[in-house]
Amino acid sequence: MRALPLLLLATSALAQTTTPVTFGIRETPDSTTDQLVIGASACGTERLVYWVWNQIGTIPCNNLRVWATDGSCGNEPGAKDVEYASVSPILLTSARRGQFTVVIDELPGFVAGTTTPCGGAATLTKEHRICAAVPTAVQCGFQTTTVTTASPLRIIYDAQPPNAPVVTGVSSLDKALRVGFSVSSDTIEVVPFSRPQGQADFRRHKTVSLGTSREIKIDELLNGTTYDIQLRAIDGAGNESADSELASGTPIRTIGFWGVYRDSGGTDTGGCSAAPHLFSLLAIAALARRRIR
Repeated sequence: MRALPLLLLATSALAQTTTPVTFGIRETPDSTTDQLVIGASACGTERLVYWVWNQIGTIPCNNLRVWATDGSCGNEPGAKDVEYASVSPILLTSARRGQFTVVIDELPGFVAGTTTPCGGAATLTKEHRICAAVPTAVQCGFQTTTVTTASPLRIIYDAQPPNAPVVTGVSSLDKALRVGFSVSSDTIEVVPFSRPQGQADFRRHKTVSLGTSREIKIDELLNGTTYDIQLRAIDGAGNESADSELASGTPIRTIGFWGVYRDSGGTDTGGCSAAPHLFSLLAIAALARRRIR
């Protein structure tokens, strides 16, 4: 199964508002973020990776080497690191970019028999780096070469799920419920579930991205029906938490001022013509408030 590309890419030819990386590894073409967080769902997948060369003032004097490590990058791969195909100086400077495949299960920290395999422990956290280095000089053959290293991409494996959300309150809306909650700091999304009380199966509603608000609205419910509610948290690695404790709420019909007025037989539509009936309308408004409660 081939996953979406993991791009190690930065080029001055791309229009972007951030400072481009001249020789580095990134998840997307215009990203300055140096890390990718993955979970157990990434085990068994491959990632297409790109190297990009945009150095100015130096030229490569030998092949570019690219590798994965679960330690620090250094100037060359270690004995236990996973090395990918090298790139010739001609290809490096002419193509400016190329690609190779990273197999997640074959990253050095996941090799069976040496460390915990990918997906082998429910609470495993592990960090890898995709590194690159090449000898360079202003003029190869006439000056001492130095090793130019890429800004690496950190691949952070996180199989630890977030804490279950805590429901802090449920309020009734028209064909909907508003649910307040609190979540742990690693949560980025919340999934609401609902079921009419007395039924066995929950309905999974649309996942909600976490913003500053700690409230979500659950739509498409029936007025007058009491629902069991649960929430589930999702972190940046795609790990899902346990379900929150059960909460409940009942959607109610909210018809408002003019709805109560019309239900009571009123025919005025508002405006100046309604002025003679001001006191009767205020009485109806009070009735509306009592009914909505």
